[in-house]
Amino acid sequence: MEKEKVLEKIKAEMGEVPKPLENLASLDLCILMGHIEAKKNAYSGEHLDKKTKALIALAVGIALDSQPCILNNVKAAKKSGASTEEIMEAYSVAKFSKSATSISGFNHAMEWLLADCGDK
Repeated sequence: MEKEKVLEKIKAEMGEVPKPLENLASLDLCILMGHIEAKKNAYSGEHLDKKTKALIALAVGIALDSQPCILNNVKAAKKSGASTEEIMEAYSVAKFSKSATSISGFNHAMEWLLADCGDK
């Protein structure tokens, strides 16, 4: 598929073409097409509704601190029927999950400190 047509489809779906996707289209259209296909597969399942999927994607974007993903997924969540309160609750869960992984990730160092290795 031609780059311009791919970008037009993205714009029709999202209302705009995020700069990272535009750059990827210019550098390697095949990788962008793979990304689009992965999104199509992820969103094609029937067990979770679009709003839930958008809130999950938002929470992941928050946990990974991807500013473009956060904004795009807030827009997608709103478009899928999520309320501001639901979006803020997803933010709260993502923030907690991110902090929990920070604690878990630091555990090895805490065990080292607790074993008194830090004073030697």
